[in-house]
This record gives sequence, structure tokens and C-alpha cells, in this order.
Amino acid sequence: MFATLQRAALGAALALALAAACAPVSEPIIAPVPQGAAGDTAPRPLLQPVPTSPEFAAALQRGTRSPTGAPGPRYWQQGVRYSIEAEVDPRIPEVKGRERIVYTNRSPDTLPYVTFNFYQNIFRGAAENRSPFNTGGLRVSSVTAQGQAMSVLTEAQMEASRREGTTPTGYFVQGSLARMYLPRPLAPGDSAVFEFQWSHRIPPEGAPRTAYEDDLGGRVLAVAQWYPQIAVYDDVQGHDITQYIGEGEFYLDYGDFDYSVTLPAGWVVSGTGELQNPEQVLAPVVRERLARALQTDSVVRVVTPADVGRATVAGENGRVTWRFRARNVRDVAFAASNRYQWDATRALIPGENGGTRTVAVHALYRAGAPFWERAARHTQHSIAYLSRVHIPYIYPHISVAEGPIYGMEYPMVLFVGRPDDERGLYEVIAHEVAHEWFPMMVGQDEAAFAWMDEGLTTFNEAIAFNDFFPGADHFDAFRGQYLALAGQKGEAPLMRHIDLVNNAQSGVSAYWKPGSLFRSLRTVLGDSVFYQGLRTYEREWLLKHPYPWDFFNTMERVSGRDLDWFWYPWWFTTATLDHAVGSVTPGSGSVQVTVRDLGQAMAPALVVVTTREGQTARGTVTAEQWLGGTEAVGNGAAARRGTRSVTLTIPVAGQVSRVEIDPEEIFPDINRRNNVWTGQ
Repeated sequence: MFATLQRAALGAALALALAAACAPVSEPIIAPVPQGAAGDTAPRPLLQPVPTSPEFAAALQRGTRSPTGAPGPRYWQQGVRYSIEAEVDPRIPEVKGRERIVYTNRSPDTLPYVTFNFYQNIFRGAAENRSPFNTGGLRVSSVTAQGQAMSVLTEAQMEASRREGTTPTGYFVQGSLARMYLPRPLAPGDSAVFEFQWSHRIPPEGAPRTAYEDDLGGRVLAVAQWYPQIAVYDDVQGHDITQYIGEGEFYLDYGDFDYSVTLPAGWVVSGTGELQNPEQVLAPVVRERLARALQTDSVVRVVTPADVGRATVAGENGRVTWRFRARNVRDVAFAASNRYQWDATRALIPGENGGTRTVAVHALYRAGAPFWERAARHTQHSIAYLSRVHIPYIYPHISVAEGPIYGMEYPMVLFVGRPDDERGLYEVIAHEVAHEWFPMMVGQDEAAFAWMDEGLTTFNEAIAFNDFFPGADHFDAFRGQYLALAGQKGEAPLMRHIDLVNNAQSGVSAYWKPGSLFRSLRTVLGDSVFYQGLRTYEREWLLKHPYPWDFFNTMERVSGRDLDWFWYPWWFTTATLDHAVGSVTPGSGSVQVTVRDLGQAMAPALVVVTTREGQTARGTVTAEQWLGGTEAVGNGAAARRGTRSVTLTIPVAGQVSRVEIDPEEIFPDINRRNNVWTGQ
């Protein structure tokens, strides 16, 4: 997600940075390292193993996870198939739907109930929600489970069942969750069928992730979180019972979807999945242009300004039904407008068995949307570039739809707003395209561990941006936003559930800090090993549900290195890095540089020596050098001292004029004032 929520966090972080220049420094989370000789032997309390949650440790024992980071031999995942028929009235605007869900219990557990997400209930105006919009939420008119009609259970009925020790039949709604107590417990290997009839209004512009907007001469509907969806039941935590309150995103099972959307003729739909009935929907000239777009790297104008409002067939009674099919996706969403222009092209990405594969690229936007005539090109580049860096994109198309949502990702379809300049548009498109890897193809719990999708996506956005705009350093802004808050009381550890993080700080803990740290990790491991680790993680967890420890263990297995010194302080605490030039002693043909480590988070120190003639030489204090030393008595690894002062001898010809630690700012050092020696 790159939504207005993130923009608000960015603004808050900028304001914080300005205020910090005039305000007292907040009390540090961890005591500072003493100056002088005492500091060189100061203990490192954060040199300790990564803690493992009891639930994950139990999964390791059961064999559903493995200590190598790969899925365990007994890993399992639930199966689900959706069939949805929706009718949309764009005037109200409202969605009415019928759906059938076939849910297969692949777990070893018998399930007396299952949980559903009623995401639209965030718009009921409840006090605990962070959305101010009130559409009435999801209105459910009919529910059946295992062939039996189900009714809503009241608080009184639930309390009576608890007193009597009985299990009710029906469903109980609390916030965005509905617990469905089954007529018959669902045994391992069995399937259950659920049927719903429901409706909801689409909220106006400004609502999170889904909204309608009247602008640029026409209405756009961005429709998401729009149907009752079964919640994850996994091998670690069991039922996911995270309430959707607006900040945290989603944890979803992979499944197969067949869905239809009926709208007035002239309305164009872009959605998850492949369109199954183009001849029943699109005008012949539009179909011909779409076919041509898949044969060229150039952008084809599929729906031109002259075609707007006339791109579909006349339909039946003035209405047209679009039918989509999507396999192995965790969600479906769509955007629609009768004012959309439509550009298309293709992206050539690596094939599974060598060669290349064609991915269709679509961009839909209203006339007057700034720079959107470049949107197809931006999408084409980012999907192709990231498919070379990572495992290739697995779906048949990628589509971006302009509208009221600044940036939000769904399988195969992305909602993108109208940034102020072309670089801003590329930034948002690349960010949302990068989400097709995390979490669309690798499906972690976004709310509990936001860094696993937003942090990796922020990193991928930056490398794609830097490739598209040569000479750019897109990491610079991320690092600056993190450092504006680093080590202060307002900062939250990366491993904290994002719903427990203040909105103003969520950009740091979900996006900017982890995005910066993945760049640092790339330098620690080297490009080849780093990307090999990522691709291994992606292949092994493709269409599965990894947890943080799976990622940590995979990167350690591939690199052959114990990285707890990196994971623990940076992910589980708000400790900061502070390297300093301790002393510089020129010699004959070399210079001795003493580097001191004044922080509690550890990283290699990259030292660059510059001579008066402009020549440079480099040296590195490695993590292993910082880790050298003895263990403190009485507390084992938790009080490991290592060393805090390392002297490098760097060969250099000429008179040294400058010594600087990490001039490229690869590592987020909180105090760069002590990183430079100039001999003055």
C-alpha cells in the first residue's frame, strides 16, 4: 500500500524532523555507551539470539515449519474456492452480491467453527474503527452453511451458550469478524459449502482502500474488501482473529475465484483475473487493439478519447456482465468507470524453463490525469525489472487503474491516484507492482508483521526507481524519515503489530526503516548472496504463509552466516547505530584509522580515505570484528561484549585529507557528525 495514509505519515515525520531541531532530545531507549576507554569495553546487551514465539516453536516441533526456513515436511494450508455474482449500481453507488464458498479443511484439526472477514464493517461508524465514513457496513440478507440456513446470534444467546456449556449454531458478528458455528464440525479432509447474499454501499473518496470519486469529468469506483471472505486458519496461530480497523492490512488464504460484475453498458472494468467473455463485453475494435497490444512493446491506445463511454457492447437491457477467473490468488478487486481511457502493451519476463513469457500490461485513466499517458510504460518497466531481480511474476496480466485511492495493491490490479509529477507516479506504480511479490505471491500476515510486505516492497520500489531514473538515490528519503524518529520514544520495533503503532509513526516501522535495512543487509551479504536468499525465500514460500522466523532462517541458511546480531537489535528493539572516527594516524604508505562503535545496534563500518590528490582507498570493519571478544560471566550471550574499537590499517599513497565512515550512507547511522575526520 502506498496510500494517503503513508503520505500523512511522511508529512508527520517531516514535521517531527523539523521540530527535533528545536526541541530537547527524547530520552534514549537504551543507555548511551560511555566515552573514552570505558566505552571500548562497554557490553552489548543486544547481542543475543532472536527470540522465537511459543506458537512458532510449537510449529517447529510439529514439523509444519523447519529450522532451515523452508516449509516443514508437514506444512499444510487450507483450500478455498469462491463463486461470486455482483451487480453494481454506480449511481448510489452500491454493490449487491451472491457468493458460494467451498472450504476444504486440510489441517489435522476438527473445526467446530470458522471465521469470516466482513471488511466493509469498518464503515459502520463504530468507535473502534479509524474510518470516519458510515455506509452502514456489510448488509447480509441470507447465509447458509453446510446446507442449513444460519441466523445472526445475539450477545444474549452467546452468553447463554457460555453459561450452559453448549455450542450454538449460527454466526456472531463483532466488528469486522463473523464467527460461524457450524451445524456439523468440519473434520480433517472434509469440505463445507457456505452461501451468502449481501450488499453494501461504496464509501466516498477519502475512505481507506476502497471508494468512489467524481472528478475529471466522471465517476470511478475502486471496489475492494467487498465480499464476505473466509479468514485464515494456519499451522502457527490457528484462527486469524485480527479486527480490520483501517491501519493494518490483510492475511488471506490463497484460492480460486470465478466472479462476475454487472454494470451499465459503457462502463469499463479492470479486475483481478482473466476476462472470460471479451466478445460479450468489449466492442470489436477494442478487442482487436487488445490483441495487437500483446504483440508489441509499444503502447497501444485501446480505448481512445473518442471511444470513451462506447468501449463496450450494448449489452442486455443496457447492462453488461464482465466475467473473470483467477487461480491461486488471495483476493480479488476491481475498478470501473465510464470515462476510462485504456492503454495496453506487454512486458517480457523470464520464463519458467528459460526464454521469455508475455505479461499483458494495462493502464486505465480519465482524461486530464497528469502523466498517466506514461503509466503503461512505468508498469511495463517495473514488472519486467522486478521479474529479473526476483522470481518471475506468475500472473497473466498487471493493470493499474487511476482513481480515488492513492496507492493500493491487489492481485493483478493496482489502484493508483494522481501524484504531482511523473517521478511520483512511477514511485507509486513501482511500489504497488512490487507488492505483487509481497504479499500477493508470498502471503505473510501484513498486519502482524507489516515490514514483511511494506519493508521489502519499499526496498524493491527503490531499486526499480533507481533503475528507471539513472543517477537517482531513492533510498535517501527513506533513510531520512527513519532517522528523524530513530531511538525516540515514539519509535516502535518492527516486530510490533501495526495496529498498535501510532499512525504518525507507522511509516517508519512498516516502510522506511525496514526498506533502508534491506539495503544495509544487501551490503552485509553482497548482492549475489542477498538476492539468492530472497529468491530462495520466494520460491519456497510461493503461495504460502511465511512468518518472520522463516525469512530470518532462510537468509541465514543461504548466506551461511549467523545474522542474529543484525536481526535482534534492528527488528526487535529501537536501538540505533552510531559509528565514529576515533583517531587517524598517517604512516608511510598507509594510514591507521580507529573506528569506535557508540551505538547498541551493530553494522559493518565502511571506511573511505581520501588524499589531497583526490585518490581514495577503502577499508571495512566487519561484523565479525565487532563480534570478537569474550563473553561476560553470568548472563551468557545476552551480555556478550564483543569489542567497540577496531583499528584498520589502510594502504594509501599520498597525504590523507579526509576519512569518512560510510559516505554512501548504506547504514542508518544516527549521528553522522562524528563520521568524518578532516585533519583540521
